[in-house]
Amino acid sequence: MSKTSSYQDLNLREGASVSEIKAAFRHLAKAYHPDAAGRDQADVEKFIKAQSAYQKLMKKAVAHNRTRRAEEAARQPDSAALREAAPAANWRFESRREVGLNVHYRLFVLRPETGGCQVVLPWQAREACPRCLGQGQTLARLGRNNLYRPSTCDKCGGSGTVTRESRLEVKITPEMVGLDKIRLRQAGLYEPKTARRGDLILEIDWVDQLPRRN
Repeated sequence: MSKTSSYQDLNLREGASVSEIKAAFRHLAKAYHPDAAGRDQADVEKFIKAQSAYQKLMKKAVAHNRTRRAEEAARQPDSAALREAAPAANWRFESRREVGLNVHYRLFVLRPETGGCQVVLPWQAREACPRCLGQGQTLARLGRNNLYRPSTCDKCGGSGTVTRESRLEVKITPEMVGLDKIRLRQAGLYEPKTARRGDLILEIDWVDQLPRRN
C-alpha cells in the first residue's frame, strides 16, 4: 500500500493533517464497523482497508514528529542542562493525585523575579491504543476464508489505552506569581470508552525558600 493510496482509502487529499486523518477514520469506522448490525462482508473489508490506511498514516506522523523534536533539541544544546539545573534551584515536586480524568501535581516554586524558570517533570501520558484505536479489540482472520472475528488487541491487552513516557514542561514566568493553579487543557488521563481526556493541573505553592524534605 502506497502512502498516496492510504490517503485515498480514507477519502483524503494527500498531506492531510493528523486531525483530518483521525476524523476521516472515525467517520468510516462508524459507517462500516463489523460490530454494527447488518454489516456484510463488503463493509468489513472497507473497515479493514480504512483501519490499515489509518495505522500507516499515523505511524508516519509519529515518526515525523519524533524527527522534528530531535531537530529542535539539536538546535538547543543547553536544554539538557536546563532540565538538570532548574528543578534543584527553582522548584520541587511534592505530590501527585488523580481526580477522575484530571491529574493534579503539587509543586513548591520560588517566586521568580526576572526570567522565570522551566518546570520539567517525568510524565506518563495515557493514549488511545494506535492498533485498536481505543476499542480494545481488533479483527482476526479465520483461516484462509475472508471471514473475521473480534479479537482482544495484543498491544493494549484489551484496555484500549497505552502508556507513553514523556516529559511535562511548563514555563514559569513572573506574571504567574499569585496563581494557585495552572490548568493544561486536554493533557490529563484518557478514557477510551467516551473518548474524553481530562486536564493536567499544577497546584503551586509560591515560596521564598524551598522547604526541606522530611
